Amino acid sequence: MTEHTTRQATPRAATGTLTREEAETFAAARLLALDRMPYLASALFEVVPVRSPGLATFGVDAAWRLYLDPQLLTGCAIEEVAGVLLHEVGHLLREHHRRHGERPVQHAYAWNLAADAEINDDLLAAGVPLPGAPVTPADLGRPAGLLAEEYFHRLLRDAEVVDDAEMAVADRTEVADPRCGSGAGAHRLPGELDVDDPDHPGRSAVDAELTRRAVAEAVRAAGGGGTGAGPLPGGWQRWADHVLAPPRIPWQQQLRRTVRRGLAVEAGRLDTSYRRPGRRRIPRVVTPGMVQPRLTVGVVIDTSASMSRRQLEAALAELDGICTRAGVRAEDRVVVTADVAVHEAPRLRSAAQLPLTGGGGTDLRPAITTLATHRVRPGVVVVCTDGLTPWPRTPPRGCTVIVVLLARTDGHRPPHPPAWAETIRLEAR
Repeated sequence: MTEHTTRQATPRAATGTLTREEAETFAAARLLALDRMPYLASALFEVVPVRSPGLATFGVDAAWRLYLDPQLLTGCAIEEVAGVLLHEVGHLLREHHRRHGERPVQHAYAWNLAADAEINDDLLAAGVPLPGAPVTPADLGRPAGLLAEEYFHRLLRDAEVVDDAEMAVADRTEVADPRCGSGAGAHRLPGELDVDDPDHPGRSAVDAELTRRAVAEAVRAAGGGGTGAGPLPGGWQRWADHVLAPPRIPWQQQLRRTVRRGLAVEAGRLDTSYRRPGRRRIPRVVTPGMVQPRLTVGVVIDTSASMSRRQLEAALAELDGICTRAGVRAEDRVVVTADVAVHEAPRLRSAAQLPLTGGGGTDLRPAITTLATHRVRPGVVVVCTDGLTPWPRTPPRGCTVIVVLLARTDGHRPPHPPAWAETIRLEAR
């Protein structure tokens, strides 16, 4: 939960139901939390409180059970208990358990710090008091308003991991383990219950998703002035927009559809040629025949070292398969690599064959121009890049441009490419 609660006695196993006094305190704290952030009501009433003597913190598991140390529950100011309830519910709503499981590098303690920073900047901006020394983005050397993934990447890159309980951050101070439980993507708390515990049944994945959507609807209504809530933190607004956004089409499916559409346009551009006489017979006149252009594809690969090689390799493999199935011959595909200089590369199936050099500025305009005027004259040009490049002011003539935006290894989100290009964004994972 907070720094001052984590260096105390080793917790014992959870013992169950709150006493009458503890239940009244919990109910009062929940009402105060509702007064501060009424749009989180569905989640605050969905959590299952579990009395956990000696835990020395509050935490959650992935089944929406809230573990409460009774000494802290009754010993802290009611305003601070309300703040901690909002904090722990934030972990569940923002799916920190699932998001940590999707990280290629697993480090529960560093993730807990990052997830806390994502939540606490919104709570503190809304004037919600938190006990002790809550983890903030400033503690991690990063600005407010970022996602946990971005804070996590910075921690792993810049911080010195002392052990699995402490980390020296940018200012060389130590930040203690918040210990928010497995529901935050952190270490399991001692005494966390089994999934099917009969006395404290957790919430199912379906129930949790329904609760998230109900809260997201309430957040959106609050943002539009539909409730009497106070100022709505930007992080909650962005979260609600993400939850309520239409389902995303997998990038592979987007790429297949977009490339095939571009190739179909190219195939439909019939032309006339005297190399193939027409079938129409006119005395003493040779008529030209109709010919279909060859399907050609060009690929520009940004060789910046800030790109994700794993995603680049996946995109190239997918693109190779699309071209093969569409009947694009090997000699009708041209690949160029570029940071500022442009180099034509052999046909590629794997990013492992590419030197991702970086080290300087990236300008892909010469590469796009090179392909637009190449002897192959590709009808479809696919640009694989991290997005940090200037773009031509106008689209190249005679070809469809598809930009595959790869995730940057530093976590930065690049600006969107120009509107004249089809854009497919591969999200960081």
